[in-house]
Amino acid sequence: MHVMRTAGCLALCSLTACTGMGKTQPNVKPWPEIRSDFRVETLRARMYEYSITFAAEVDLAASSIERQTTDPVVRRNAMLWKIRAVPEMRKACFRLEPVSGLVDAWTLARQMDHLFSDGAGAGAFGPFQPDAVAVSRRLVEQLRQIGGTIAESPEARATFERRIIEPWVAEHPLHDLTFVRDSPVARFAEQSRELGDLAQSVGTMEELAISLSQQLRVYLADMPRHVQGEVDLMRSDILASQGVVAAQGDLHLTAGAVDRIASTSETIKPLIENERTIILEETSRQRALVMDALSLERERAISAIIGAFADERSELLRNAEAQRLATLEWATAERREAIAALSRDLAGAVTALRGERAIVVDDMRGIVDMVLMRVALFLIAGVVLAPVVAHIYARVWPRRRT
Repeated sequence: MHVMRTAGCLALCSLTACTGMGKTQPNVKPWPEIRSDFRVETLRARMYEYSITFAAEVDLAASSIERQTTDPVVRRNAMLWKIRAVPEMRKACFRLEPVSGLVDAWTLARQMDHLFSDGAGAGAFGPFQPDAVAVSRRLVEQLRQIGGTIAESPEARATFERRIIEPWVAEHPLHDLTFVRDSPVARFAEQSRELGDLAQSVGTMEELAISLSQQLRVYLADMPRHVQGEVDLMRSDILASQGVVAAQGDLHLTAGAVDRIASTSETIKPLIENERTIILEETSRQRALVMDALSLERERAISAIIGAFADERSELLRNAEAQRLATLEWATAERREAIAALSRDLAGAVTALRGERAIVVDDMRGIVDMVLMRVALFLIAGVVLAPVVAHIYARVWPRRRT
């Protein structure tokens, strides 16, 4: 059974590895009490650890009852509890979706507590019944603590337990120590498929390989103990109904079956290593493909950015050249207009200077003509009046001497 379960788990993980290359948060819409930001890996690790803790607690309590009791019925019930409850809890904790695994394990722990407290197994262990009840309640409390790590608050955890766990436990109690039960996961399977979160938290193939390795280690470590429990249970049943000789013959057959199981378990290791090698090679190939695609996308993005920068640079240069030409044209037009205005002003100034010069020349000519005319008149007067003056002087001067 363990070998078939291990092979089935390996095949299921190999199939689901192709469904999700990345990790996403599961859809928690059906459970509003759960935080949407909880870590799926952390919850899965806690469920794995709880499966180990559950197996250790149940095995310790059941073995203690077996050693102390003298009642064969109580001893058989203790063995039955140990070899039936542990695989059922491990199956619940190893669900692919950790939230569904938490719900399933929580429900199973509550069903076991109800079975030992006031259910069909309330007197299964005789005077050791309180020990079994204490263990079951302690295991339920541990699951409550795990649920509290992903709940919005302690009140939300209590609400979740009342709304999801308690109704299922009340409707589907355990009937005996065989732990044959209806799992609540079947009720949520259709809902999970409709919401699209069936394989959202499966994770990468490397994580699946690690998870598979952890599950196989747990199964292989517990296989001898489980086989021994099955053998002890079978031996107690056989010895109660048949003779010792027949029991020894059956034990020989059982030993042969155990040897075959051991040889089969030894062949599992190469199979696991082979599957691990295949998974790692596929992971490397997928990673190489992803890196090539990323390199190609990066080159395309860089080329597009460089092209955009080149276009922007060309556009800027064209705009700058157009602005420069427009500025030069405007400056040339302004220079020409300024030169023309300056030429007009200079021409007007030259014309005004010429007019002033003509006026000044005319005035100077008039002044010179006036001066020359006066000098001429003076000279003429001197020339004309000189004999007269001389004659007058000649006539007047002797008389004054006399």
